[in-house]
Amino acid sequence: MVNSILLFWALVGLIGRVHGKCSLAPIVDNERSIAYACIHGDLSDLNELPADTEWIEFSVSRFHAIHDDAFRRFPNLRRLSFYNCHVNVIEPAAFRGLHRLDWLIFRGTRIHVVRAAWFRHLPNLRKLILDRCGLVHIEPDVFRTLPRLETLDLRDNDLDCLSVEELSHLTMLRTVRIDGNPWLCECRRIMENFFHERSIVQVLECRARKKICVVRNLQCMTQIDVPLQPPTITIEQIGSRVERPSGHFQTSVLTSLDRLPDKTTWIEISGLWVERLPAYAFFRFGNSLRSLELRNCTIGAIEPGALAGLHQLQRLTLIGNQLPAVSAHWFGDLVALRQLVLARNDIEWIEPGALRRLAGSLTHLDLRFNRLRCLSLDELKYLRRLERLEAVGNPWNCECRGQLQRFLMERNVGFGINGRCYEDHEVPEPIDRRQYLPTNITIPVTGHVYWTSFEEAVRHITVTSPITVRPTIEIHTERPPVHRGTCMQDRNERSHQVFICSGISALRELDAVPYSAHTIRIVYSNLKTIPTRAFARFDGWLSRLELHDCGIERIEHRAFADLYNLQHLSLRSNQLESVTSDALEGLSNLRHLDLSRNHVYRITNDAFHALSRLRSLDVSENRMNCIGVEHMAHRMPYLNVLRVAGNPWSCLCGSKLADFLDSRRIPYDRASLLDVNDDCYVTGTTMSSSTQTVPTEPPTIPIRNETATGSCTVHREPTGPRYRCVGGNLALLKSISRDAVSIEFYEGDLPHLPAGSLYNFPNLRELSIRKCSLTTIEAGAFHGLDSLERLTIRDNSLTSIEVDWFNLQRLERLDLRGNSIHYIAPGAFRHLRKLVYLNLEGNDLKCIFSSDLQDMPDLHVIEFSGNPLKWRCRVDLEQFLETRKIKFVRVEESCEGKKIMRNLLYQNRTAEAQECPPGCSMATKFEQTSLIIFTMFALSFAIQLA
Repeated sequence: MVNSILLFWALVGLIGRVHGKCSLAPIVDNERSIAYACIHGDLSDLNELPADTEWIEFSVSRFHAIHDDAFRRFPNLRRLSFYNCHVNVIEPAAFRGLHRLDWLIFRGTRIHVVRAAWFRHLPNLRKLILDRCGLVHIEPDVFRTLPRLETLDLRDNDLDCLSVEELSHLTMLRTVRIDGNPWLCECRRIMENFFHERSIVQVLECRARKKICVVRNLQCMTQIDVPLQPPTITIEQIGSRVERPSGHFQTSVLTSLDRLPDKTTWIEISGLWVERLPAYAFFRFGNSLRSLELRNCTIGAIEPGALAGLHQLQRLTLIGNQLPAVSAHWFGDLVALRQLVLARNDIEWIEPGALRRLAGSLTHLDLRFNRLRCLSLDELKYLRRLERLEAVGNPWNCECRGQLQRFLMERNVGFGINGRCYEDHEVPEPIDRRQYLPTNITIPVTGHVYWTSFEEAVRHITVTSPITVRPTIEIHTERPPVHRGTCMQDRNERSHQVFICSGISALRELDAVPYSAHTIRIVYSNLKTIPTRAFARFDGWLSRLELHDCGIERIEHRAFADLYNLQHLSLRSNQLESVTSDALEGLSNLRHLDLSRNHVYRITNDAFHALSRLRSLDVSENRMNCIGVEHMAHRMPYLNVLRVAGNPWSCLCGSKLADFLDSRRIPYDRASLLDVNDDCYVTGTTMSSSTQTVPTEPPTIPIRNETATGSCTVHREPTGPRYRCVGGNLALLKSISRDAVSIEFYEGDLPHLPAGSLYNFPNLRELSIRKCSLTTIEAGAFHGLDSLERLTIRDNSLTSIEVDWFNLQRLERLDLRGNSIHYIAPGAFRHLRKLVYLNLEGNDLKCIFSSDLQDMPDLHVIEFSGNPLKWRCRVDLEQFLETRKIKFVRVEESCEGKKIMRNLLYQNRTAEAQECPPGCSMATKFEQTSLIIFTMFALSFAIQLA
C-alpha cells in the first residue's frame, strides 16, 4: 500500500513541470536595492525570498490568481511587476500590507476590469502601469483610492472612455499614456482638454528606429448619430410605451437579455419585476445602446455599476419604480446622456453630486410625479447644457420652488413646475398615482422586452456621397486561385542538394525532395503545425532547414527528431508564440537558431537544455520581456551571438540580459534593452501630444549600383507597356521603359524602397509588389507617381503604415493584405481623397480607427478580416461603416460580448468552468483533465491493493 502511494506521487512529480525559481537581479543605475526576477514560476516561489525584498518581477509565469495577502510577508516591497503572466483573478486584499509600494506594473495579463478594492491597501502608489491587459472597464472609485499617483499608463487596452470627473481625483497626476485604445472622439477630446488644463503630459510611443514623434490628429472612434424621438414626454406617455418598429419577446428574468445581439440600439423593458438592477446588466450593449427604458419594473435598488460602460447612451428612462433616492453612482459612465426621465419613482431626494456627472451633455431632465420637496441649486448649476426641466406633481416647498423658478429663468431654461406648494409647517397631501397608471397593471410576473438592432436603426439613413456620380470602377474582391506548391532544386548553388519549396500547404509535398538533401528552404507556404517527426526522412543528411513566412503557429513534440546533423534551423517570420524543449528535442548538434519576427513571448528554461552546442540565437522582433539568463549561461557555453532587439524587455530581465551579454562580450544595442524601457530609471524619447515635430524630407537615394537579378517580361497594350518582373531586385527598374503603365514585382528581393525610386514613371497607373520581403518604405518612395490608380503591396513584411507614404491624389485602390502591419500612423490616409477600395486583411492590427477613414470620402469597400481586432474597436468600426454605407465582410463572434460579461460578473471563476480563459490553451486543459483521470485511477488502484 505505502509503496503504491509513493510510486503514484513519484509519477505525478514526473508529469508535473519543474517550478521556476526567483533569482537575485542587478539594478540599473547602481541603485542599492534587493530585487528578484521570477521566471516561469508561481506564487509559491515567494517562499524562497527574504522578507526585506524591495522589488519582485514575475515574467511568463503560470498562476492565474493572486490570492489575499499574497505579498504580506514583504512590508518593504516598493516595486511589483507582472509580465505576460496568465493572471485574470485578483482577490480584494491581494496587496494588503504593501504600504510602501511605489510601482505596480501589469503587462500582457488578462484582468479585463480594474477594481477599486485592489488599491485600498496601496496608499503610496505613485506609478500604475496596466498595458495590454484586455481592459474593458475601470471601476469609478479606482482613482479615488490613488491620491498620490503620478504616472498612469493604460496603453493598448479596449477602453473607450474615462470620466474626467473621476480623473480629477488624481490631484498629483503628472504623466499619462493612453494610446492604443478605441477612445470615442468626443470623450478623447474632453480628456485632452482635461490633461491640458492640468498640465498633465501625454507620453506617446515614438517610432523606435526614427526617434521621432509626429502628432497630426487624434486617433479615435467617431460617434454615430442615431435618430432619437423628440425629448418631450407627455403625461399620457408616462404610463404607456410608445410604439415603434422593434423586436419583442416575453420573459420573467432579466438574464434573458442574452438573446439580444451585442449591437442593440434601443431596449425597453416593461412590466418585468426587477427587485435590484444588477451591476453590468447592460455593459454588453455599451458600444451601440442609445436609449434604455425601464417601465413599471418596480425596481427597488440600482447596484453600483448597473449602467457601467454605457458611454454612448443618449436617453435613460426610469418610470414607475420604487427608488426613494437618486444615487451618485448611477450616472458615472453616462458621458453622452442627453435626456433623463425619472418620472413616478417615489424619489424623495437627490444625493449631492449625482447630477454633476451629466454636466457636459444633459439637455432634458424629467422628475415628474415624485416626492421631491426641494432641489438643490448646487446640483443644477453644473448642468450647463440644460434646456428643459419637467417637475410637476411633486410636493414642493414654496420657498424652494420659488428659488428654483428664478434660477431657471436666469439660465433661460424652460420648465414646468405647476401645482400646489407647501410651507415648512404643512404636511403634503399623499399623491394618488393610480390616475397615471394603466388600468391593467398588477404585480408583474412576466414582462416584455422590446429592442431594435443597430442595423435596423441606420437602415433608413441616407449618405450624401460622390459615389452616386462617380464612374463605375471594377473591384475584384475574390481570392486568387489556390497555388499548388512546388519544390525545386536551386541551380544557383554549387551543391545540387539545395531545394526551395514555395506555396505548399502540407509537408507531404516534400516527398519530391530526395532524402539526401543538404538544405531545404520552405517559403511563403501555409503550414500551421509542424507535426511529430516531420523531417525524419532526411535524418543524417539534412544540415540546414529554413521555414520562412509559413504561418507556423505550433510545433509538436519531437517535430525535428532524427535530424542529428542539423546545424542551422530558421523559423523566421511565422506566428509562433512559445518555444518548449519538446519542440526542440533531438537537435543535439544545432549551431544556429533563428526565431526572429514571430510572436514569441515565452521560451521555457528547459528548452536550453536541448541546445547545448548552440553558437548563435536570434529572438529579435518578438514579444519577449524575459528569458532564463541563468539557464542560458549554464547550458549554452558556446553561445557567442545573441540578437535581442525589438522586444519589450522588462527592467530587471533586461538588466540581467545586458550583464550576460557583457560577460560573454556579445555585441548588442543597449538602448533596445534599457533606454527605451520606461519601467527602468532611464527612459527613452517621449513627447507631449501638444508638441509637433515634422521630420525633414529624407534625401533622394538613387538606385544602388548593383547587379540586376531576375527577369522582366513585357506585354504591349494600346494604353502602354505592362511589365512583370520575377525574382528581381530594384536595379531591374533600369530595364523598364519610362512609358510603362503597369509594373509587377513578384517573389523578388526588395527589402527597402528608397525615396524617389519610382520617380521616372509618370505614366504608371498600376504598381504591384508581392512576396518581395519588403520591410521598409521611405517617405517619398512613391513621389512622382501622379497617375497611379492601383497600388498592391501584398505578402511582404511591412509592420506599419507611416505618414506621407501615400501622397497619391489619384489612387483608387490600395491592397495591403498579408503583411504584418500592427500600426497605422495618424493621418496616413489623409491624401487618399479618391480611394474607393482598401484591403487590410491578414495583418496584425488590433484597432482600425474610424477617424482615419474619414479622410477618404469616396471609400466604398474595405476588407479587414484576419486581424486580431479588439472587441470594442471592431464593433465601433462596423457601426461606422454601416452608417457610411461602406461595404465590408462581417467578422462578428456571436458570443464575444457574453464572454466579456462573464469576466466582469464572475471574476472568471464561473467562466473558467465553462470555457478556457484567455491565455489558456486546449492542450493545457487536456493536461489537467488527464492528470485528474490518472489521479483517480491511481487512488482506486491503491485502495484495491490495501
